[in-house]
Amino acid sequence: MTEFNQYAFLIISAFTIASALCVVLFKNLIYSALSMIGSFLGVAGIYILLHAELVAAAQVLIYVGAISVLVIFAIMLTGHRTGDISVFFHKQAWIAAPICAAAAAALIAVMATADFNASETSQNPVDEDIATMLFNEYSFPFELVSLVLLVAVIGAVLLAKKEKN
Repeated sequence: MTEFNQYAFLIISAFTIASALCVVLFKNLIYSALSMIGSFLGVAGIYILLHAELVAAAQVLIYVGAISVLVIFAIMLTGHRTGDISVFFHKQAWIAAPICAAAAAALIAVMATADFNASETSQNPVDEDIATMLFNEYSFPFELVSLVLLVAVIGAVLLAKKEKN
């Protein structure tokens, strides 16, 4: 990995982590949704650094384009722009905090002892192989996800629909 790639990775990963933290820390749901878009873009940037351009393009098209728009439509149509503080910090958060700290410590220990000497060909499969798998073997789940998204949009419209008196 070149020195430029290392600095680019540090910058992009810091941006991604900051955006992910903003998703859960903002009280305004619109700001959280916009931070989610930043987080998705950061992940796409990391994919580009890994020379996985097809996966990065899919990340931008599917997550930044479709999922984020769906979430913003759901927020706008339901009219809940802010959340109650009790929703964010409830009694189970104090149980989850030490579990997350232990999981983070285990992850750091594994990453510190890992051997990252894999060849570049094993890390980066050919884009044509990924596309063939996605559109041949996994075409049904791919279409099923689009159907679920359509149902979610219809459900959001029905929830937001005002009843006539």
